[in-house]
Amino acid sequence: AIGKDVDYEKVARRTPGFTGADLQNLMNEAAILAARRELKEISKDEISDALERIIAGPEKKNAVVSEEKKRLVAYHEAGHALVGALMPEYDPVAKISIIPRGQAGGLTFFAPSEERLESGLYSRSYLENQMAVALGGRVAEEVIFGDENVTTGASNDFMQVSRVARQMVERFGFSKKIGQVAVGGAGGNPFLGQSMSSQKDYSMATADVVDAEVR
Repeated sequence: AIGKDVDYEKVARRTPGFTGADLQNLMNEAAILAARRELKEISKDEISDALERIIAGPEKKNAVVSEEKKRLVAYHEAGHALVGALMPEYDPVAKISIIPRGQAGGLTFFAPSEERLESGLYSRSYLENQMAVALGGRVAEEVIFGDENVTTGASNDFMQVSRVARQMVERFGFSKKIGQVAVGGAGGNPFLGQSMSSQKDYSMATADVVDAEVR
């Protein structure tokens, strides 16, 4: 049974791009967690934990995390959340976690608006805000710990920024130098963390301009 504390709208906003099969898998994972916890109902906590497990991998329960690392991860994730809160009309923060999962030391979840989910359209300002939010973790590390003590924790953030920036230049016509045309065989959805094809269908000269615009 599903608990009364489960808000289906919030679940929908935290699972953009999920298919029916993906949602079924999410609920199955939540049901398994509820059974392990000897609960009679699936609560919002089980669904939230199951979603984190699907997105980032299982919780590293046996991992020994020092207080220093916990502090660093907390500031890193807070950097994402703070920049997101400061960006006009950006998605609200849904949850912040410093529990290590998979390759991630922590996670910050944002909940897209219903209008944005239904339309599937993203403005240039939204994409720029998304990149700023992704870089917020590294900026927080620099501010709190200094340039010499930043970590590799932002590597996935940099990959996300590169994906979005390249899509803006190659597919969405947001570069004045490239113009309102689509170049390259980019595939995948950068907003869902999917990779893009590296196939190129333009000259080396154009490739140099694209790379410069992405940077």
